[in-house]
Amino acid sequence: MNRLYLSIFFLLFFINSNSGTTYTCDSTSSCGCSTASTVVTARIVGGEVAPNHAWGWALSLQQYGSQRCTAVLISSEYALTAAHCVNGVSISTLTILAGTNNLSDTSGIAQRRQILGFTMHPNYNSAENTYDIAVLYFSPLSVPANGTVSFICLPASGVDSFTTGSNVVAVGWGVTAENSETPSNSLQQVTVQIVASTSADCLRVPIYNANVQLCAGVSGGGKGMSHFNLERKIIFIYFFFFFLDTCQGDGGGPLIFFVYNEWVLAGLTSYGDGCAQAGYPGVYTRVSSLITFIQSVINSGGTTTSTITQANSARNQKSFLYESIFVLIFYLLFIINI
Repeated sequence: MNRLYLSIFFLLFFINSNSGTTYTCDSTSSCGCSTASTVVTARIVGGEVAPNHAWGWALSLQQYGSQRCTAVLISSEYALTAAHCVNGVSISTLTILAGTNNLSDTSGIAQRRQILGFTMHPNYNSAENTYDIAVLYFSPLSVPANGTVSFICLPASGVDSFTTGSNVVAVGWGVTAENSETPSNSLQQVTVQIVASTSADCLRVPIYNANVQLCAGVSGGGKGMSHFNLERKIIFIYFFFFFLDTCQGDGGGPLIFFVYNEWVLAGLTSYGDGCAQAGYPGVYTRVSSLITFIQSVINSGGTTTSTITQANSARNQKSFLYESIFVLIFYLLFIINI
């Protein structure tokens, strides 16, 4: 009998530990509500497949038709992603895929648009990934009433509704294992918690500027979207010369917070150490601190975005090539000396 009670206890504990949180949003809102009710499993290793059209603002940012990063829709013709996703990239190679969770969707509901322009934050620092944000511009998407395409709510400038320990949800098409190079074909979702920027875990990653960055993860590890350590990323770029894509698919994806029956954009996936490793939360771009930049790009109408971006891309590619040649020569000399 004791064994029976013990078995029932563990069964109930297991069921409870894997039960999800149901979020019911305001379907009359102009943003932050894709489907009226969404369930996110609270405790699951590595994340889970997102319900169909639960996050209608999630976009696949693709290069040459293949998953590169994730983006988040803020209007029918503007989206946000990480600056590192587009830095040095030719605009003609980029498209977005909207309205579907499945990258190989053949149902006809998905919408693809060529990127017409993108603007990176002028203070973007590729070494520290601070101000890691870019605004994408494209021909307007159609917004059907079924919620397959919807918009995320932006926070008020300088105002974060979440606090340390708050549950937030990250979504993206990134790889689901640290050593994998193949992005998920299905949109993934995972619940993580806001980590204090002054905590040992957050400083260990490290975080460079808490005014424009934030940390989120789980202290025990095992949960979170796929990130590459910044140092590893630099090594991969320098020694593999553009042959490996260091953006592991989740970069630029939304970190969202549920408040007042709406989903609000808290952050954009930027970088981290490995994939959901214990004691190493992910670092995200703090969106609330960059609202003025976002609005200024939108107010410009995107008319000059493409020209500015293409000039920046050409300049970045040239500089990057010189740096890569220098490092390769240094590396060869180091090998010869050995």
